[in-house]
Amino acid sequence: MSGQFSTKSSEATAIGETPDTVDPRGLLKHLAPVKVPVPAGSTARRLPRYDEPSRRARLLPPGAGLLAGLLLFAATTYLVLGRGTGLLDWTVLTKVVGHRQDVLNGPMRYLTDVSQTPLLVGGVLVALWPAWRDRSWRPLVLVGATAVLAVAVATVAKHLADRSRPPAKLWEVQEDGFCYPSRHTVIATAVLLALAYVFAVRTASRAARILLWTGTAVLCVLAGASRVYLGVHWPTDVLAGLALGAAVPPLVVLLYVLVDTRRSRRLSR
Repeated sequence: MSGQFSTKSSEATAIGETPDTVDPRGLLKHLAPVKVPVPAGSTARRLPRYDEPSRRARLLPPGAGLLAGLLLFAATTYLVLGRGTGLLDWTVLTKVVGHRQDVLNGPMRYLTDVSQTPLLVGGVLVALWPAWRDRSWRPLVLVGATAVLAVAVATVAKHLADRSRPPAKLWEVQEDGFCYPSRHTVIATAVLLALAYVFAVRTASRAARILLWTGTAVLCVLAGASRVYLGVHWPTDVLAGLALGAAVPPLVVLLYVLVDTRRSRRLSR
């Protein structure tokens, strides 16, 4: 009897059938390869692997924004300090100054006054609301880090460029120091874009996001234009300020994403 059983098993194995001595668990796995859920707390449980395409998707938008801002700033700096834009700057500035209107002087002074310290403080205060709502420090850290970095890079670039302001006879307000790039414009652009990002990622409506980004861009341009209108900056100072200011928030977001993904990788191991 045992000989017959052995013969049957070997014949079944030879023709590809499953012998009687096969482990039932292996047979069930072969017939129905269904994943069995692992109970919570089991040592076999693993955190989900970090998704590399998702990482690239998170890095691409801030990386592209940072690259675009830096390239525009580098090109403007090359033209201003390497080639010279005196004729262009002088032509645009004198035309703007020549068309000043009394009705606009007050609003332009207001724009230029609020685009530094008041905006820095106000931006941080506004970021407190999404931070409180989300129970997270991320919005506050993003806006605060952007503000500090904007002041730092604008101050360093201004002293390295060592560019003189337009003639004082064109000034509508009193200023001192160097002019390239426009620090008011760098700070206003960076802080406003950081705030727009904080609220855009929390807005479901596409139309609302478009309106938010459009309004932010208009405010950034107006803040820079006020400096030319008041005669204290050359137009290329403002252009460089817009480019450099636009590069600061993507840099902060990029650094945050890199830190966050590194932490996610560490947890997934």
